Amino acid sequence: METKVLQGAVIQERIYSQVKQDVSDLVKTGTEAPGIAFIGFEGVPLARYSIPLHIKAAMDAGFRVYHDLRPADVPFDELAALIDLYNNDPRVHAIVILQPVPGHLNPILVENRIRPEKEVEGFHPLNMLGTMVPAIRSNQYPMCLPEALMEIFSEEGVRIKNGDEWLFILDDEFFSNPLTHMIVRTAAARVVPKDSPLTIINRESEKLVEHCRMADFLVVVSKFTGWVDPEWLKPGVTIIDIYSNLVKEIPSKNDPSKLVPVIRGGVNVDLVKGIASNILPIPGGLMTVVLAILLRNAVMAYKRTGS
Repeated sequence: METKVLQGAVIQERIYSQVKQDVSDLVKTGTEAPGIAFIGFEGVPLARYSIPLHIKAAMDAGFRVYHDLRPADVPFDELAALIDLYNNDPRVHAIVILQPVPGHLNPILVENRIRPEKEVEGFHPLNMLGTMVPAIRSNQYPMCLPEALMEIFSEEGVRIKNGDEWLFILDDEFFSNPLTHMIVRTAAARVVPKDSPLTIINRESEKLVEHCRMADFLVVVSKFTGWVDPEWLKPGVTIIDIYSNLVKEIPSKNDPSKLVPVIRGGVNVDLVKGIASNILPIPGGLMTVVLAILLRNAVMAYKRTGS
């Protein structure tokens, strides 16, 4: 079986190009550029790469960018005050908390502190409700994760059929994290057909292998790299690897004085080739498109303010 390794670069570039054009058109009318604020935390392994990546992408697109890096022990009251500062600033149209937040903070309370109209990832509890139950609440923007997945699948011709079995595997840390669990359930509600079996399982479960062997779509959210055993997989499975792990840093080929990250997910692509029909890998894959959609949502946030 041929395994198709799905990459989001083409879709990412298309969305980026449209976002840049939209921002340019807005500025040409004489208004200020949209404003976006990123808040990150020290001690997160990928923070020194992910934060500059977000800032550069937003600046290249023409946004006015605000960014704050807070210590790992930042008190909630201090973080809440910073969020409120951006909530009340009319020049800031989107606020992004770069996950994960430090362990002593309740991530749901952190996301809930952002005004729903400025929370553009889809992680605010009200915005998640709008994704899960649109009849009750209409979302202002699509949730980035499922929207990215659906756009990639549409581009690559991956069909989601009624009755296909979906399995989401989460590390114990993610399984017990209330925000991560809510995000997974919300994203699944958007992507998984209503009559398809859906299981969300702890990586430590004794029934892990049993469930893997039945899955037509396997979603892996793990801080452990390359641990999925190809012998567990159903032939033809589509794999979606989500969490990026910093394995090591190596000198850049272009500039040996600079270090570049080596990033891996929970699935070793080489090991599943010939078994899986499709895989969205780490690095690349889904997360490349998520950032582009986040910026697209931020433009929508700007337009809704009438600035």
